[in-house]
Amino acid sequence: MLRFLRWSPLLVLPLAAWGLLRPTPPDPVVIPSAFRWKNSYWMEGDEEIALQRNAIQRVYHKLLDIDWNPANGAHPISMVRVPYQWRTYYGGQGAWTDQVELVPCIYITNATFLKIGDAEVEHLATNLLRKLRMECPDKIHGVMLDCDWTAKTKARFFRLTRIMNDSLDVPLTATIRLHQYAQPTKTGVPPADRGMLMPYNVGQITAPGDGNSIFDLAVAEPYFTGTKPYPLPLDIGLPAFSWGAQFRNGKFMGILQDDQVRTAMNFSMLSGETDGTMQVTQENNTVLPELHLGDVIRMERMTPELIAQVAQLARSAVNDDTLAVAYFEAGTGTFQRMDPAQVMAGFTRFGPIRTGGYFDRQHQQQREADMADSIAWEVDSTMITYPVDSTER
Repeated sequence: MLRFLRWSPLLVLPLAAWGLLRPTPPDPVVIPSAFRWKNSYWMEGDEEIALQRNAIQRVYHKLLDIDWNPANGAHPISMVRVPYQWRTYYGGQGAWTDQVELVPCIYITNATFLKIGDAEVEHLATNLLRKLRMECPDKIHGVMLDCDWTAKTKARFFRLTRIMNDSLDVPLTATIRLHQYAQPTKTGVPPADRGMLMPYNVGQITAPGDGNSIFDLAVAEPYFTGTKPYPLPLDIGLPAFSWGAQFRNGKFMGILQDDQVRTAMNFSMLSGETDGTMQVTQENNTVLPELHLGDVIRMERMTPELIAQVAQLARSAVNDDTLAVAYFEAGTGTFQRMDPAQVMAGFTRFGPIRTGGYFDRQHQQQREADMADSIAWEVDSTMITYPVDSTER
């Protein structure tokens, strides 16, 4: 033992030197992405502009919301057709089909898996696969299943995931909440190809008082104390949205989306701090009947500074050489008002951007040059002279 201790420094020094000289693995390549989660088939102008301005290369489009009720079992409560950018009226390719990657998404409530049995899981999987074939263009770049499964529901959700994954020709992604990310041995790991980590919505939105339930660094940090990488390759979602938590006499009543809050403000229904607590001081049953006089609205906003905190924290979860970093979501004023430099900073915090995007500056310049060439060959009708008909002389 003494002899070993005497010679141990000579053993340690080469090991330390090897550790110092070992090359640092390169940063992963980032696919700049965004969610589209609105219940609207037509992509609004502000959405389209935001996607183009921020050089988005992949869009995660919510196609279906699935819930359960006694009459219909597991069934769609909303269906949002793929926008015409990817599919024309006649089912052919749209202008973005070969330019911007499309990943249709299916949201399924956890309550659905509490109610259905194994046979119904297979029936649901069959219906979902049929709907994907009917509604999606031929070219898609994956499918996403979004469900906040629990210990009671993971077996059925994982069964659905396995059936669909075995039947799809494209990668299947499952969303991963922070509690699922931090405790994979307890919550299980879905049999998907990839996971989409959602490192936000960690607070108690139903609790009155101050705070931000979308993201609080002190609440989120403990989920990232593990040292082992998550068993699935992970993509990352970044929260770019805001909302208002509505309370009546201290009781949580629901969530007001950002556009609802803006409507209420435009009709002078709210007073108070736009970045803090507001109160309903005027009712308007035509515009927003759910707001009653005296209701308190706790505004929860994601700023570029908070989004940077999310990105910095989630950086430690990266476990693949290529990943999508997706802002949630393109339809919100929060995302649409962000400066492109701020959006790009969220992407590049994880690594360099994948080259070749349809909306990036190089391709934009090329398209402008092509357009200029085509304009040069257009006929200027003002320069055309027409012969005079002899009958009119």
